[in-house]
Amino acid sequence: MKVISLGIPDLDRCLGGGFPHPCLASIEGEFGAGKTVLTQQIVYSMLREGLKVFVITTETASKDYLRMMKSINLDAFLKYVSGDLTIFPLHVEGGKWTKFLSSLFFRVARNFLEINRSRYDAAVIDSLSVLAVNTPPHVFLTFVTRMKNLVTSGKTIILTFHPQFLPEQSVMKLKASSDVYLVISNGKVAGMDVKILKIVKLWGTGGERKSSVILEVNPHLGLRVLPLGGIKV
Repeated sequence: MKVISLGIPDLDRCLGGGFPHPCLASIEGEFGAGKTVLTQQIVYSMLREGLKVFVITTETASKDYLRMMKSINLDAFLKYVSGDLTIFPLHVEGGKWTKFLSSLFFRVARNFLEINRSRYDAAVIDSLSVLAVNTPPHVFLTFVTRMKNLVTSGKTIILTFHPQFLPEQSVMKLKASSDVYLVISNGKVAGMDVKILKIVKLWGTGGERKSSVILEVNPHLGLRVLPLGGIKV
């Protein structure tokens, strides 16, 4: 077990020192809540530590993912060129997802990560929502079990999802199986839009932790932690 600094001292302290590796991490949040931004901060930190990262994205193209990282002061272009960061956009011709395609892509993503386990240290699926919305519960439960197996072989798996797109049974399975379970939502501090990060579950770090953190996404500084006072959700 290794604890990776996220490069934001205040956030590291709130997490008990940083982000654990290896682990199964689930990040829950609605659209626009900041799941991708938080995940990109973790990805960048792992790349900085010399780890190889796979990102499977259902929401954007590779160049847009890199552009988004750069916009929050996380320029990963050289890591992408060197092969330390590999991005796999899941694209459906015409943009039409069906029950068959969702379930099929879910299995493909799972098998792909298992077959290529020697090529990465950490893998992100951002987001599970599109894949899991029409997936039978037993297929999802098998997926979570197989992801846990990858963690036992030294991999970190990070899954993001919108809670309304997963059945309650699946959410509970994720929560029980995850080493790290975070919930991120939108809020306001003194009229300013912020992200509220709730730490539901965190194994593998040893320092003092907080149950919730307020984050600001600053275009020039990236993520930063704000004081807790005066919050309105």
